[in-house]
Amino acid sequence: MASKRSRRGRRILSFREAAQWDEERIRRFEEEQRRKREWISFVEIAEWYSDLRGPVSPEKAAALREQALSMLKSDLLAGLFEEGGRSRVLFRFPGVGFTHGKMTRQRLQDAIDNDPDGEHIRLLLSHCWLPRDLFERWCARHHLPKSPSRFQPQESHPVSPATARDEKAAIEALASQLRSNDKLKRRDAMSWCRKEGFNLTWRGFQNRVWPGARVKAGLEAKARAGRKRESLL
Repeated sequence: MASKRSRRGRRILSFREAAQWDEERIRRFEEEQRRKREWISFVEIAEWYSDLRGPVSPEKAAALREQALSMLKSDLLAGLFEEGGRSRVLFRFPGVGFTHGKMTRQRLQDAIDNDPDGEHIRLLLSHCWLPRDLFERWCARHHLPKSPSRFQPQESHPVSPATARDEKAAIEALASQLRSNDKLKRRDAMSWCRKEGFNLTWRGFQNRVWPGARVKAGLEAKARAGRKRESLL
């Protein structure tokens, strides 16, 4: 069956193709920002905020992440992430164009008014990104450490097209494995990938495949370390 084309001769993407293209574009953006650190995601900020307290129980860590997201939400609604009346918070979500993809006060408030349980709000916030300079100002406002090492730009290591294809396939396969076993450790996951025939470097696995697969499986990009001792609190 011939593919449909627009009047200008361009092939019209199916809904499924468009969604896949959109997800791939967002994935590339996320990978690029893990390296460049020009934009910091709300999710990573929340994870970092919970790590500031040191080893804590999973329940306490989850509460701290919620606290950080609540702080970000309140500041967004207060207009503290705006310049010249325009929001600087990126909103990277399937179906939302990159050109106009901003999380505004009005968009967030409308969502809050229609979401009494807050589940949809958490989903929206998890797709928001702050520019690096605004993130550092936010840290100063809340008396938090400035320029955390995890958010420093990393050296650029060009990835060949063949390696990129292999890593993408590994992310898909490992994400499926993580959905059935979310306790899988990183080194065990690397061994599993090699047994499955994926030709991965440790750097590529650690920086792109492992976090990418965890996010795709619905987990945090970085697995939380287990406690070495019981809390004294």
